[in-house]
Amino acid sequence: MINVEQFDLFDLISERHGTIRRILEEKWNEMSDISISNSEWYIMSKVNNHQPTISMIAKNVQISRQAAHKVIKKLEAKGLVELVPGSNNRDKCIQLTDLGQICIDKYIVLKKDIEKKISENVEIQQLKAILKSDWGI
Repeated sequence: MINVEQFDLFDLISERHGTIRRILEEKWNEMSDISISNSEWYIMSKVNNHQPTISMIAKNVQISRQAAHKVIKKLEAKGLVELVPGSNNRDKCIQLTDLGQICIDKYIVLKKDIEKKISENVEIQQLKAILKSDWGI
């Protein structure tokens, strides 16, 4: 077992983030036949209600264009996103398919359920305020 008492702020944030992401992925995979990784969820959340290009996703998620393209191809193969023509012929935009939208909607409910569970032990509004505030860095 990891001794979190010796962790600094960054390690604690990273540890909690990893734990929550793992729980979300496990719970999703228990309730669905479609396996979706954390990186795929992250990109799907950036696509939800938008039509970004692959380069916009890469920049926003801070990964290479090639890595973004690879994840988007996986999502496309699962029927969760599709590429549509952009404002010019060079760029293609990404949008959720109907199945992708159904999955993201269920995932949002799943996240709210986990947030409710966390709120039994942590003041969520206070935590959100801290995370949203200017940390001066």
